[in-house]
Amino acid sequence: METLTLKRFAIYLITFFTLLIVALTITKFWKDWDYAFYKKVYMNESDAASKLSSRIAVVNIEKPNLDSKNESLKQFRKKIISFLNTVQHHNTTNQESPTAVILDISFSNDTIQLKELKEAIKKVRAKRIDVYAVYSLRNYYAQDSIFETNDFKQAKTLYDSDSILVGGRLHAGFVADKELIHYPSDLFLKTAFGDTLKIESIIKRIALNDDSNSFPNEFENLAVPLGPIEAIEKQRYDFVAPDESSKSIGSFNVPLKMHKKYVIAGDLKNDFQKDISMPRTYFLAWALNEKIIDVKIAKQPITNLAIILGQTLFFSLFTVFVFALLFKYIKRLQTKPKTLAVISFLISAIFFATYGLLVFAFNKVIPIGMTLMGMAVAAFLTWRYALKFLVMGIIEGGGVYDVFISYSHNDYDWVKKNLYLPLSEFKKEDGNKLKIFFDEKSIGIGEQFTIKYMKGIADSKVIIPVISKSYNVKNHCQNELNIAIKRSVEKLMIMTPITFDFADVPEILTHILVLDVNQNKNYLESIKTELNKTLK
Repeated sequence: METLTLKRFAIYLITFFTLLIVALTITKFWKDWDYAFYKKVYMNESDAASKLSSRIAVVNIEKPNLDSKNESLKQFRKKIISFLNTVQHHNTTNQESPTAVILDISFSNDTIQLKELKEAIKKVRAKRIDVYAVYSLRNYYAQDSIFETNDFKQAKTLYDSDSILVGGRLHAGFVADKELIHYPSDLFLKTAFGDTLKIESIIKRIALNDDSNSFPNEFENLAVPLGPIEAIEKQRYDFVAPDESSKSIGSFNVPLKMHKKYVIAGDLKNDFQKDISMPRTYFLAWALNEKIIDVKIAKQPITNLAIILGQTLFFSLFTVFVFALLFKYIKRLQTKPKTLAVISFLISAIFFATYGLLVFAFNKVIPIGMTLMGMAVAAFLTWRYALKFLVMGIIEGGGVYDVFISYSHNDYDWVKKNLYLPLSEFKKEDGNKLKIFFDEKSIGIGEQFTIKYMKGIADSKVIIPVISKSYNVKNHCQNELNIAIKRSVEKLMIMTPITFDFADVPEILTHILVLDVNQNKNYLESIKTELNKTLK
């Protein structure tokens, strides 16, 4: 029996981990749970518009769409240079000093206007204004991508030195999930030497460079809700470049006061996230906003896969542990494994919620989808596991019934008149009547007949099989008898079989006293005597 139990346990354990692995590969449904819960409880979208910092200004520098690619790039870089010169001019003439200029633009190794661009950045930096620019990771997701291959196509003269672009190579990569975006703090590129090179998030670097902000977890993924596009459009400015020289000063469609602002510049027309209908630069603006405002729009969810798996395994095993405790100590529930599974899941869910509140106290939000799914699977498998023991008849049972009457329906009239009705009037020594499982009274219409009588046997202290020719050919009767014999061998119940003819008694019962009702007219008294002895 022990070997069988261990084997069955191993099968269920393998099944659990198989389902968990499948869930890891088919993530949509549990991630939807995470998002729905997160959005409902932890994301304050209703007043996102009012929480957009006035320190953020978004500038549109549109790339010309010309027939010549080189000419288009030349004109675009002239615009960028002119924009930087305009920032410098505002600082000199109006004493306006932006906190930072963030170019949501990456620069390739094309030499067109590159020297002039470098000089323009240096002049702004000379005014003690931080200038950041995005480093392109276009080939980052290619399987054979290595840093040197990616870097060869970039303007290394700009990115190599922190004295030109603050932070050097900084990424603005994100994962968009409906109305929520995730900015990974660090991305890693393989190098030709076999190691990896870290590329920081531009949001992370800005936060670290600002004394008023902190970024305590280096590997944190910043989660940001997208506020209404109308809100950020109010803080959008279109840069108007001069017609003549890139060294000339440009203007804006509406006056822009830059002092102490984060000025984010990008191509709002061409650098567009089509599935969300929003320029990518707006994403960067909302992410930056989340780091510089005092009251956050969103709490930060835990996205570390190891933590998610760890909490899933812990609470799944906790569900099994709770089930095992209840199964062992609450005997009356042993024959109700489905109820036990539901109770175990609910108790585990309460502890899971408590854990979530503790984590929330540290300004983190736990993901719930994968863990709840793991707990549900664990509860389901423990139910099935316990159900097998019920079918085998080897659980202790709750002692709900004193007597189980097992008989063939061909003998119904005799059994009811000569056994059930007399016993239903019999009183035990404590003065209480017998609690009898009799299918006519104990199994309701529409109930699962097989499961019901299996539970009835497990919850009974004594079974009275009524052996007859028809009893020996009925499948349900034989199943009841086999379960009863197993429980009798395990000393979990007492068997008091009766028969109409000893010739019908199966060989397996020859070691048990069987009463022949035709030869022993006092069979009822013998049964009552045995019950009084057993049910003390």
